[in-house]
Amino acid sequence: MSDAESAITGTPGGAEDGDGQEIVVSQHVAAPPETLFDYLVDPAKMLRWLGVAVDIDPRPGGKFWFDANGTDSASGEYLEVDRPKKVVFTFGWDGSDAIPPGSTTVTITLATAQDNTTDLELRHTGLPVALSGDHNDGWTYFLGRLAIASTGEDPGPNRHAP
Repeated sequence: MSDAESAITGTPGGAEDGDGQEIVVSQHVAAPPETLFDYLVDPAKMLRWLGVAVDIDPRPGGKFWFDANGTDSASGEYLEVDRPKKVVFTFGWDGSDAIPPGSTTVTITLATAQDNTTDLELRHTGLPVALSGDHNDGWTYFLGRLAIASTGEDPGPNRHAP
């Protein structure tokens, strides 16, 4: 159904020095960009693949918040919403000193591929080196769920939920 690739790049350091790590996760999705985009901006559709609760206002300056598993929530704000090509938001974990809310940036771009499918690329910048691998694994997992949900199929239970 989908193929995922990921990479971690950047300079040693952490988000606090303004540089940090960048992760890039690419996912081929068997849905057109217009359909996939809805799963990035519609709370009910986002909930099918990301976490156990979502509260978003997908417009520049609007709120981005989700609860990944009933314990860990992340928040930030939307910086750019360009239908059906791109969504950019800040990101950080509520209560975290290492990656506080809004301290990193996530850019998701969608490009039409063959047969009206989509090549999705997620770039998460400003991550501390020690946590970049965990975020790479997490985004790879959740984008796999997105690829399944956006085709109308059930991605199954969230392994991160209680």
